[in-house]
Amino acid sequence: MLERLKGYVQNPVFLFILWMGVGLACSLSLMIKGTYSNYVIFSQSFWHAISSSPLYVEYLQEQKDFFLYGISFTALISPFAALPRPLGMVLWCMVNCGFLYYAISKLDLKKWQFAVVVLVSVNDVFTAVLSQQYSIGITAMIIFAYVLIEKEKDLWAALMVVFGVMTKLYGVVGLAFFLFSKHKMRFVASLLFWGVVVFLLPMLYASPEYVVHSYKEWFDVLIYKNELNQFKINQNISLLGMLHRITGASFSDLWIIIPGMLLFALPYLRIRQYQNESFRFLFLSSALLFMVLFSTGTETYGYLTAMVAVGIWYVKTPTQVTTPRLNLFLLIFCILLTSLSTTDLFPRFIRMDYVKPYALKALPCTLIWLKIVWEQLTQNFACSSEKIETS
Repeated sequence: MLERLKGYVQNPVFLFILWMGVGLACSLSLMIKGTYSNYVIFSQSFWHAISSSPLYVEYLQEQKDFFLYGISFTALISPFAALPRPLGMVLWCMVNCGFLYYAISKLDLKKWQFAVVVLVSVNDVFTAVLSQQYSIGITAMIIFAYVLIEKEKDLWAALMVVFGVMTKLYGVVGLAFFLFSKHKMRFVASLLFWGVVVFLLPMLYASPEYVVHSYKEWFDVLIYKNELNQFKINQNISLLGMLHRITGASFSDLWIIIPGMLLFALPYLRIRQYQNESFRFLFLSSALLFMVLFSTGTETYGYLTAMVAVGIWYVKTPTQVTTPRLNLFLLIFCILLTSLSTTDLFPRFIRMDYVKPYALKALPCTLIWLKIVWEQLTQNFACSSEKIETS
């Protein structure tokens, strides 16, 4: 009976239906309620670009917040914006969900490993779709950058990085895998090529002057928004925000970001470990977690990225053999506090009095990220991989 259940859970068809079903159920409920303000902002950006209207001002009659993405994003959203708004919103959410599922499926994972990653993160598919998040697509691009570099398809890996950077900046995380490329000069040349292509793309429907000016305005509004995020209860749900709120102190985020960047980069010194797949996988997990933990723009809805990273770490860590109980504890702790703390399954008074005010969603992910860095710095991945394969 247990074996049969295990077979069902690991079945790719079941996992696909579960993942996409959650996304569809959530997007349809949004359509019925008519509550999809983020998608309105996204879709209207295309029409503003078409009419050469300012992208980064408040349109109080249309939307409730600023548009915060690069003008190249307007090309991405254009096919959806051309549809009736409810239909466009549902398709936008489903395409993003499908893109991320497909990206995860392209990782070199066994059936049980793929199932763990999907099951660990599927609850956060619901919360991400609830806010029509583009971070779903950005996460997929970063994973694809890793996958394509692994497959020596540097031209397309560079496209993932460039399009991510020029639409939401977070795509720059894809450069974390540059040193693993076997064709570094080709990769750099591809970055330059796609940089020009993506930069010029909006000029198909907007004037060059408007496009250049919009890029400049984008950087200005991001600086402004970063300052606002630090003090909003629903923003900066990151390691940065957690430390600010717990200590009650006012200090520059650079005191946290710079040591964090150094910790992230230290494992690059272990050049001999580059040849081990599990070492490279941990860099993927570390990069995705870093993006969430060290950004003032991190929201509750952005933790799908972190949960995917945690799932990848759990199935690929070399300490799967040496510290299985600790790893399992951290995974369960993360599922409970990071993933489920925003649901009705979690005690409301703990959520409202502790988790939300102190940004404690970031705590389990921070502990796991620190453990990942420690593993990268201390483990012999060649020996560990052999133990995992034979266990």
